[in-house]
Amino acid sequence: MQNVTELCRYSQKKIIAVVKSDAYGIGVEYIAPLLQGLPQVEAFAVASAEEGVSLREMGIKKEIIILGGILREEVEAIKSYKLTPVVSDREHLELLKGKNVKFHVKYDTGMGRLGFTEDILIRDHRITGIMSHLSTPADREFSLYQIKKFENIVKKYKGSFKIHIESSAGIIYKVPYTTHTRIGLALYGEKPLRNYPINIKPVLELKARVISVKEIPPKHPISYGRTYTAPCKMRIGIVAFGYGDGLIKSLSNRGYLFFEGEKLPIVGNITMDMTIVDLKNSPVCVGDWITVVGPEQSFGDLARCAGTIPYEIMCNISQRVKRKII
Repeated sequence: MQNVTELCRYSQKKIIAVVKSDAYGIGVEYIAPLLQGLPQVEAFAVASAEEGVSLREMGIKKEIIILGGILREEVEAIKSYKLTPVVSDREHLELLKGKNVKFHVKYDTGMGRLGFTEDILIRDHRITGIMSHLSTPADREFSLYQIKKFENIVKKYKGSFKIHIESSAGIIYKVPYTTHTRIGLALYGEKPLRNYPINIKPVLELKARVISVKEIPPKHPISYGRTYTAPCKMRIGIVAFGYGDGLIKSLSNRGYLFFEGEKLPIVGNITMDMTIVDLKNSPVCVGDWITVVGPEQSFGDLARCAGTIPYEIMCNISQRVKRKII
């Protein structure tokens, strides 16, 4: 897998593959088995014990790290399925008291979410990893502040641990004292930064079929809310893909779909099951495939147009969208 090879070549570290939220909406049952066979991937990371159990049940043998903490009702599953929780609260330690469960410790160096403050040192023989999380990797000054703060914490621990703070974007800092990178978005070929120095490629294309082609007269409204009115006679295509499939509504009247490389503007509001595009002079027919994400447009491109982040759009891809491995 090229992306894994390139990421490891750049960082010179093994990868903790982040496959939470159904592998960012792509389909964890397709992604995880492929990653398990790669020696560069040493562990997996998911959000919850439930996601971890699902990975075990599909045959994943490598370490599975639970990023989202521990709830009382999850402790037995964590133990039974040999999952590795991340401890970031005193209550997590209480729940694991007397349990033969290895865990990672998380520190809050500036994310303001999960994690201990730097003045707390956990003494426990079950600790196998120490981690933190960069809040704004594009901000070099603050990221270096977090990296230095985390280094001072790591120095207080004696022993051999998985040490990780670098994300898909944070990998650019090549932190010298960490042992692993924790990569999600970049695995799937989406660049987290505009000038990303690593040669990664998208792992998927997202396509939909045209279910109707029609001409409408001037001044004819299009879709719910009549947010678009035809300025002249138009030829439009109705594509069987809407916000129920993952194309967020904020792309209405501003985003594009593609046919054989030609840009087709989205006109009118995106609806649950359908999106309408201006076909112009394109020779689109009923049954043709329209590209939502592919060589012409990444999830990042869609996200910039929608005023959001690629993660949100990827995670919105619904289960009714058929996945096919090529």
